[in-house]
Amino acid sequence: MEGLTGGTVVEFVHEIKRFRREIRLFLVFNLFANIAIGVFALIYNLYLVSLSHREDFIGSYNAVYTLAMAGAALVMGPLIGRFGNWACLTFGTAVFLVASLILAMVDRPWVILATSVIAGGASAFVVVPVMPFIVEWARPEKRSVAAAVTFSIQSLSATLGSLIGGWSPRLISVIFDVSPTGVTAYRVTLIAGVVLGVLALVPLWRMQHARGHRASETGQQAFIVSEATPTRRTVRRHITMFVLAGLILSIGSGAVVPFYNVYLASIGAGPSQIGLIYALAGVVAAVVGLGAPAIGRRFGPLGAEALLRLLPVPFFLVLPLVPSLGLALIAHIVRMTALSVAWPINSTFISEMLPSRARANAFSLRSGMWNLGYAAASLLAGQIIVAAGYNAVFIIFALSQIGSTSVFTGYFWRVRQRAATQAPAQAEPATSAVP
Repeated sequence: MEGLTGGTVVEFVHEIKRFRREIRLFLVFNLFANIAIGVFALIYNLYLVSLSHREDFIGSYNAVYTLAMAGAALVMGPLIGRFGNWACLTFGTAVFLVASLILAMVDRPWVILATSVIAGGASAFVVVPVMPFIVEWARPEKRSVAAAVTFSIQSLSATLGSLIGGWSPRLISVIFDVSPTGVTAYRVTLIAGVVLGVLALVPLWRMQHARGHRASETGQQAFIVSEATPTRRTVRRHITMFVLAGLILSIGSGAVVPFYNVYLASIGAGPSQIGLIYALAGVVAAVVGLGAPAIGRRFGPLGAEALLRLLPVPFFLVLPLVPSLGLALIAHIVRMTALSVAWPINSTFISEMLPSRARANAFSLRSGMWNLGYAAASLLAGQIIVAAGYNAVFIIFALSQIGSTSVFTGYFWRVRQRAATQAPAQAEPATSAVP
């Protein structure tokens, strides 16, 4: 925490109080919205297992969900420009909660897959506008702190969701005299998560200034260049490399994340233990994530990106050799913490590299391609796990972290090197080419 605001925890709280009202309400929205997401992330795969489905169907479910999310994410840039961040967030949250409630109530495979299309598409409206909203409503000098706090809040709410999801089945089993690993216990837990998620609509509704505003109406300077200028081509290259790095990263995440709770169960963890593991990872990620601006200043955005993306790699390479619950816990905590710290640094960096009108499209394309890669990887990984176990997907995760880091940091390091060498030349007085 020290270094984030240059002072104590009290000063850090004062820093949050100095955020604009819209950002403070946005933090509350993220808290409750991600509780619902956290409950589903932990429990829904276990719910599918209780319905006698295996990893191949879980992979299909996750693939359909994320493909729908990808399709919606690819058009989010124009939608944000047309309707604004607030409208997209509100619409997406409401539809996501309704679809999640349906998913918690049904058991037929085709209904689950059909409803996952709606839930996945709606989730894009919740996830993609996060950074554009921060850029739109946070003061420029506060963006890095606002991004770090937002993603820490998301980790904290995921922690609460994991605690609720992990311990509710046991409580429900006592109340209703059912198995804590049965359909009823998981179903009631999922419904409870949706009910808590409804509270996320309250802070959205209280955003008086954000309602009805589009990004172009907040007074930010638009950056418009002609199609033929090098600046436009440079912006396109930046976005391409940003999206490509995310796509490579998504392959490893899609191979591991959808199945990790099932993997923990396969090596002996019960629902409450899995909940505690996810909760502990969320707490550590939330606390350490608040230091993202300080870490970014200490190592630079590209140095921090490389360090954080590569940090989980050794643990997932060792996990196939030592498949213990203790190492699986450490690997999960390291992955979650590195993600929580890296994402605000990465997002703030690319926001500063791009003109204002390009940001929403950049995050839209990044999310869309991320989910395409995630969907394809989860579909394939489900088949691999059923056929050969988990070792191969852990190796895929490690390779994707290395590949994404190489693409992102390698490209933008060269961009900064060129900018540094061109700066002295541009500072010299210009001379006329015509005598």
